[in-house]
Amino acid sequence: MVAARPRVSSPELDRLRAALDRGERETARGLIENAPQAGDEEPLLRARLEALSPRGTIEALRLVEGARTKDPKNADVYATAAEIYAAHDAFDTAWVEIRRGEEACGAAPELMRARGVTWICHENGAERGLETLLKARLADPNLPFCDRALGQAHLLVAKLEQGRKHLDLSLAHVVASLAFDPKDVDARRLHSELLAARGDFAGAIAEIAGLVGEGEKLEAELASLHKKAGLAALLMKNRPEALEHFAAARAGGLSNEELGSGARILTEESVARTERGVVCYGKGQLDESETLFRDALRFDPDALAPKNHLAVVLFQRLKYEQAAALWREVLVTAKNEKIALPEPVHLNLATALAKSGDIEGACLTLEEYLDREPAGEWTVKTRALLETLKPK
Repeated sequence: MVAARPRVSSPELDRLRAALDRGERETARGLIENAPQAGDEEPLLRARLEALSPRGTIEALRLVEGARTKDPKNADVYATAAEIYAAHDAFDTAWVEIRRGEEACGAAPELMRARGVTWICHENGAERGLETLLKARLADPNLPFCDRALGQAHLLVAKLEQGRKHLDLSLAHVVASLAFDPKDVDARRLHSELLAARGDFAGAIAEIAGLVGEGEKLEAELASLHKKAGLAALLMKNRPEALEHFAAARAGGLSNEELGSGARILTEESVARTERGVVCYGKGQLDESETLFRDALRFDPDALAPKNHLAVVLFQRLKYEQAAALWREVLVTAKNEKIALPEPVHLNLATALAKSGDIEGACLTLEEYLDREPAGEWTVKTRALLETLKPK
């Protein structure tokens, strides 16, 4: 093995190399002004930046050739060229570059890295590529442009081991992948999948929730994980935990059909908590009843009974606007689904609106009822309240 080639190191150059390694073109573009500090490596750094552009390959290779002309004994020149070719699936040309480099410079760590990169870009080359990259890093612990390649190599091997049903080994490789490339979305998703397979739903959910928080469109995947976690909790006789997961799955977008038995369990719990809330309200326990009605709605957001009862509690607590919002939802749902309400919710809504200062909204609510049901059960009380609220 040829000794590692000396290279210039500085915080700015280290950040530039790291950005190029991760494929962060805009970050690297902002740091490329530091490339002259790298001496003979400058054109190769610029070549790597050009290679990140959709049409930059030709310019990248031109820069490499310029560096080769200046120093044909520089192993990094051949390695950089090989890695650019490998990234574009030009494997034959990549191998030619590596062999030329070895003939001109010997078995340098850079060329060993290029071999590893070329292998992992090639179908069925992951395991051999990982082994080669690890040897390159061992030969030169500070060898740049290895982290991304090692992260991808470990990820590819993790997928192979997963396919072989070696879940523990797969998990070890994906953890190693994330150590080299902690932001890789595919690695994090596989990490979550493997954790779930081992029953660690908390870890699996945290991983996907983190990705969602970072802007990845994985809400459906997160909801599905919550459903699986809920079913697992049921098997462990942990109903409270199951309810929380089923509720999160529904909030994440799963329909009742997709939730299956989870939807039935949520509905049952919502009804039970509503009934307990009514008992507490009858005893004057407003805090307890409010908590129970809110829980009931969390488990079944479309349920009318806890929504109506919660509005009553909020009204009693002088939170008129909040009560009005809930009663309005009850009326809209009843109208859309043609549900006959056993209570004059429109009267409650109008009263809450009036007490919140929205007299116009209260009157409009009453007038809409009279237009809709001119001979309805609550017509007399509606007209009386409307007369009371109308400006004289």
